[in-house]
Amino acid sequence: MKQKFAYIALGTTTILMYVLLAAALYAQASDVSHISFSSNRTGNYDIYVMDINGENLRNLTNHPAYDSHATWAPDGHAFAFVSDRDGNSEIYIMKLSETGPQRLTNHQGLDNDPDWSPDGNWIVFTSNRTDGRNYDIYKIDINGENLQRLTDDKNYDIVPAWSPSGEQIAFFSNREVGTGIYVMNADGKRLRRMANPEHGRTSPSWSPDAKQIAYSINRAGSGIYTMDVHGKDSRRVTPMNIWSRHPAWSPDGAWIAYDVEFEKRWGNANDVAQNIYIVPANGGKPHQITDHDGKDRHPAWVPAGSLSVSPSPEKLITQWSRLKQSAETAPK
Repeated sequence: MKQKFAYIALGTTTILMYVLLAAALYAQASDVSHISFSSNRTGNYDIYVMDINGENLRNLTNHPAYDSHATWAPDGHAFAFVSDRDGNSEIYIMKLSETGPQRLTNHQGLDNDPDWSPDGNWIVFTSNRTDGRNYDIYKIDINGENLQRLTDDKNYDIVPAWSPSGEQIAFFSNREVGTGIYVMNADGKRLRRMANPEHGRTSPSWSPDAKQIAYSINRAGSGIYTMDVHGKDSRRVTPMNIWSRHPAWSPDGAWIAYDVEFEKRWGNANDVAQNIYIVPANGGKPHQITDHDGKDRHPAWVPAGSLSVSPSPEKLITQWSRLKQSAETAPK
């Protein structure tokens, strides 16, 4: 009888160990950072997501149209993106719990560059809907209502980015008073150019603590830089002579994701590939995240915990076998 109770106790302990292990593995998987990006690796651009180890690749949009420029809701349960699936470049929102997106904008002009506000209520974007030529900054609520035009200039105002507080918006403009990155209040007021403008600065991305802005310089051989919010203390964080673009700051402020363009065959400028890299925000050795002959670009960090991946069956089976073996060899 004592031996029987010993077996029961041992079995109960084994099961408990299994449950705790599964929970630990699930928690570990939940903490893995994920990055989304657009890629034409299957012949057309779709939105993909994977973890920063380069594993668990998933196609989120899987549509024959052009899908790109993903931006995530603060809770990570939905993302906005650009698509021409209805014959024109529009902004769409897709919830992870649903199989298809909902169109947010509907205009014959071109709508691009969405960015989701930190409070989750607004999408800021660029559009040439006024005259079909010049782009301005607009914002619209996530229900597709309350459209507001924030800039009005006869040049290009593009790639807007919300500040972490949601009180300001940075963007690139080639307006006559000076090409570079500008900042305005979220209502379009108090527009000002960043100090010490540098030709070609574009694609601003705020650090989570709002103390720095990452940006790219779109010239051959240029890369990703950071500066303080006054436009000073500019410094390069990516290697020299590598065409790097579209920086995106990680939620913890430790990393900057970006895409790198390089020629697949030397001397053919039209035959290029793009891959996603991450680099420490204070500079350092970059880490390549994707490795494909297609074009992977426009990375965006997924809010932590929203793409939790449960342990794979293979991993659980392996751990269960080890536990079972330990139980079988335990003293009786």
